[in-house]
Amino acid sequence: MLIIQKEKIGEWLKELTKKFIVIDARKDILPFKQYFLPPEEEIFVFDKNKKKLLAAKKTEEFILFGLHPKAAGALAQLAEIMKTPKPDFFYFQKRQAATVVSVTETEETMPHKEIDLILEKIPSTSSGQEKYKAHVLSKKGEKIAKNKFFKKTNSPLLHPAILRDCGGQAAPPIPELHKLLLDPELLKDAVEWSWQGCPEIWEKLGQQCLGCGICTYVCPLCHCFSIGDKCSIDKTRATKIRRWTACTLPEFSQITGGHKFHGSIKERYYNWFFHKFVRAYKEYGKAQCVACGNCKKNCPAGIDIEQVILDILKNFQKNKKQGA
Repeated sequence: MLIIQKEKIGEWLKELTKKFIVIDARKDILPFKQYFLPPEEEIFVFDKNKKKLLAAKKTEEFILFGLHPKAAGALAQLAEIMKTPKPDFFYFQKRQAATVVSVTETEETMPHKEIDLILEKIPSTSSGQEKYKAHVLSKKGEKIAKNKFFKKTNSPLLHPAILRDCGGQAAPPIPELHKLLLDPELLKDAVEWSWQGCPEIWEKLGQQCLGCGICTYVCPLCHCFSIGDKCSIDKTRATKIRRWTACTLPEFSQITGGHKFHGSIKERYYNWFFHKFVRAYKEYGKAQCVACGNCKKNCPAGIDIEQVILDILKNFQKNKKQGA
């Protein structure tokens, strides 16, 4: 078993910067997706002087440190999305350049897919030193854990779950939205019904929502983008780019001639819900949400997504009882 003292983690990361770019994911407002699907990126460049296409710059190897368990789950889900219907070349080029380290300090289940190394906090020893147990899950993870900061030990280190069974503190309750995500079919049916079944919810949200798109930008699973062009001032270089967009923005559903399929904010906001909880279920068998709370935390209008879903579900179940 490999362990590292908490006070040594900073030194370990500093040592890694000698060979890698090290990014601390815990310090960013935007989710981890920005490193694999950037807000704006070059796809290719046409150089008029050289009369040829130039490939986009190759991503250097980097370490993405500090992913929360929910973010780790979203990373695995996003990889599944980006493989369908065909693998996204630009996404996976960056993903292959990354070594991902996740950190957990609770009893939350830690998804293993797409993670190279997990640092799991273990109970304090008699010395009072905080330590983390290293779960090496890939050759990349093994490479960065093979140094002086990680020590091998044969000491029995109790997992927090064992301490709980022995009379320790109870595990924190699962948030309501997280529990609902365990039954995505119920969410699918409720959201799909709600447009006609309880239009007052969407009317209210249409008045409250600013249509700014922030909820999609901070969501680790929203992945919509547009394709555009840039031209240098001297007109010698033309660049094909792709950049983030959002289904809550007015131009998202606009076509040639100016027609918008989702002209009002309430229609666009419902479309976002429909994509996450209905269409995603039909395509992937689960909702495109990990209950991270980023949308609620960063919404300038103060919209509580969890409460919206609970209101929809309450109305849906009431309707089912009345129809029974």
